[in-house]
Amino acid sequence: MKKKIIILLVLVLNTTLSAKFENEDDTLGNIAIQMGFWNIATNGTIVNEKLNGNTNYKNDLGYDDNKNINIFALDLKNDITWLPNININYFKLNNSSSNILTSSRNINNTEINGSISSTLNYSEINTILYGFLYEGPFEFDFGLNIKKIDFLQDIKENNSLALKKVTIIGPSDFIFLPYIALKINLDFIDTVLMAQTSMLSIGDNEAKDYMYSINYRVMKNIYLSYGYKYNSFKTTNSKNTNEIYDVQVKGNYISCKVLF
Repeated sequence: MKKKIIILLVLVLNTTLSAKFENEDDTLGNIAIQMGFWNIATNGTIVNEKLNGNTNYKNDLGYDDNKNINIFALDLKNDITWLPNININYFKLNNSSSNILTSSRNINNTEINGSISSTLNYSEINTILYGFLYEGPFEFDFGLNIKKIDFLQDIKENNSLALKKVTIIGPSDFIFLPYIALKINLDFIDTVLMAQTSMLSIGDNEAKDYMYSINYRVMKNIYLSYGYKYNSFKTTNSKNTNEIYDVQVKGNYISCKVLF
């Protein structure tokens, strides 16, 4: 008897969810603009396999403070079966730090020690072409993420008579990654749960991002979101193949999405 009641409740809930999903305005949301704030932490490691080990972004370079930056996304959907939907998301981080090294580090064939300062500029644009594997209360998306990373970092030794400066450059080419996403539409409480990721790893080179969020509909065409976002890359120094740059940015975010 208990099993029958549970099955009945599941069927009723699924029918209710499906009905609410089907009653939505089909055209609303074909264009969506999302803007928000990301409380971002910078971390990672510069790995030098032959010399003096790893240089940590937080412990050695001093990137221990979070920053609030703007994030932006544009979503374009269509009703043409063979034409993919498009999602474009972007962020730009400018950060700086200072610290005192307790032992020397050899980075990009330059030895630095003592008091150092560092600046980095990291921006990323993801153009995601995707389609629906399944639409309903549970939505599965699959597609291709065309990622462009711009990364430039300078590390300078402050107490040197001769200027010692290290420059690190991130990957310059477009990166093509598989993309998957899951959405759970809880329309009876005006809420959507979402998780998405894209990742590609080839040898010592890697690009990865993921995010998950809870999205609450405050009006018919406006959602407020709270979630967690992670982006990272690994790239090999073109002048020293024993040196790998592993950079990570991550943290919680809040945003507002408007549907048109």
